[in-house]
Amino acid sequence: MADQFEQFREVFHSGFAKLRVDLGKPLIIFVVKNEDSLKVLIPVYWENKGRAHPAGIYITGEDRHYVAVRADVQSDHPYHLVYHEYTHAIMNLNFQGLPVWLNEGLAEYFGNSVIQDKDVEIGKVPAYHLQTLQQERLIPIDTLLLADEHSPYYNEQNHASMFYAESWAIVHYLMLDPEARKRQLLNTFISTWNATGNQLEAAQKTFGDLKKFEFVMEAYARQRAFYVAKINTTIHGDPKSYTSRVLPEAEVDAQRALFFAHTQRPKEARAAVDEALKADPNLPLAYEAQGFLAYSQQEFLPAEAAFSRAIELQTSDYFPYYFAAETQLRNGPPSEEQAPKIIAFLEKAIQMNPQFAPAYAALASVYSANPATRGKALVAGRKATELEPGNLFYATNYGYVLANSGKTAEAKTLALRIQQAAKTPMDQANAQQLLAVIASREQYDKRMAAMKEGESQEPATTGAVTRQRTVDVPASSGSSGSQSSVDESGPTTRPHDAHRGESEYAVEGNVAAADCGGGPGKVSISVGRTTMNFRFSDFAGLQVLSTAKQDAEQPPVCANWKGRRVRVYFYKLRDKTFTGELNTIQFF
Repeated sequence: MADQFEQFREVFHSGFAKLRVDLGKPLIIFVVKNEDSLKVLIPVYWENKGRAHPAGIYITGEDRHYVAVRADVQSDHPYHLVYHEYTHAIMNLNFQGLPVWLNEGLAEYFGNSVIQDKDVEIGKVPAYHLQTLQQERLIPIDTLLLADEHSPYYNEQNHASMFYAESWAIVHYLMLDPEARKRQLLNTFISTWNATGNQLEAAQKTFGDLKKFEFVMEAYARQRAFYVAKINTTIHGDPKSYTSRVLPEAEVDAQRALFFAHTQRPKEARAAVDEALKADPNLPLAYEAQGFLAYSQQEFLPAEAAFSRAIELQTSDYFPYYFAAETQLRNGPPSEEQAPKIIAFLEKAIQMNPQFAPAYAALASVYSANPATRGKALVAGRKATELEPGNLFYATNYGYVLANSGKTAEAKTLALRIQQAAKTPMDQANAQQLLAVIASREQYDKRMAAMKEGESQEPATTGAVTRQRTVDVPASSGSSGSQSSVDESGPTTRPHDAHRGESEYAVEGNVAAADCGGGPGKVSISVGRTTMNFRFSDFAGLQVLSTAKQDAEQPPVCANWKGRRVRVYFYKLRDKTFTGELNTIQFF
């Protein structure tokens, strides 16, 4: 079984010289004896009558990827689903938001590989695709190219549909047809699409007249014989090439607990954690599993305690350092006292695994909270996107970092590309929010520039950085989560005299409460699951602006502030009651 997975990995490693194949995180494989054993690991497939019982599954996570497979299956493509999803994981390492047809076509092309003793056959046509292609009408090429997750042609659960069959056929043509290979059509399409982000333009440049290309694919899909390629592998089943050990009972239980937590089985995960700690109360991995389970349930304080315990026990893993930082960040923006400890945790995780993208993304967010480390924030944010270009959250996070550093045009270009590549509702909402923040900043800058034309020339402060943190449960938990952005980069404005020379910060959220009565006032802002309180000494000295159409260029009265989306600019206070003193509140 180890041979099969190593050989399949080698297909990408040796067959595509420029393709990155290191996930940057462990891929842990559970190989179980039979169906009854698999049922214990993934009971959900047996809990509902009529649901298919898979021979294996692939689970992606922020910290690890998991595979669970039966060892007793005898068929031509027993692990098609696993290889299909593994191909998606490899593509996400190398591309940002591949077109759906290409992403699924590549996954089907490689997912149906046949692994033999000394080589791997790729390009085998599955019988259900062949039947579909030869008996049904093909989807028009321009329609196929523009199909997304909402298209009636696309159904992620039905791999035997025409969408999958035709996508497989196009990829098969691009990969194995002699003329297509000679003209390097696949490379041309991908490079053009990367440059423009426009599928139709890339297709027309690559294939020419799409109607003529449609006839080419019609003939190709209906042929009776297809090329198959063989890739020789160096792994030939020598048991001496592997190291092995018998896992202690506690370690097995901890690994099962982590698997259950990643597959949204908290009850089973909790039982496995208890068994692991009972068998070995000093096992770091058991506390890591306990911490991740709490983290996935959004119980951040218990999670932080468990990860801290794993670190105290001198864990050799980098995960507890990363999650120890993340659990603190999930409770809201770090204070000046917390930030150095969080940075130290993240830098330790990166030192232990320089390929771990989540740590760079989190570090970029923390660095961006301090004007002195904006340069480091840019480097860390860019590194996260380079390591996992297919993860649009990291790209969105980097967009905020760019905006924080005054690179508004670059941030806008990136945000538009993210919007184009976004497929899930969360990614789409994140892209829209980033664009809204950028537009709001652009409008604010214009308004401030116009106002300053009529003001006396007075030295202005330097704008502080913007910081974005997404407040949601980890990708492995299956929840849609919620999002908030903390933006600590106000446009350059004239500060109150009491704060002359200080950095101005900002936060974006919804007004939870406002008191604008005579004299000192206060405003509370809901940012994700956190409420931040601000004060102002005099309402007359508070700048109140609006770029929202509903306000007709006139800001709303204080009584109507509650529930409105705002960005507030403030100066930090060393005060347990208030986060800062307001300078400006902007509605949009």
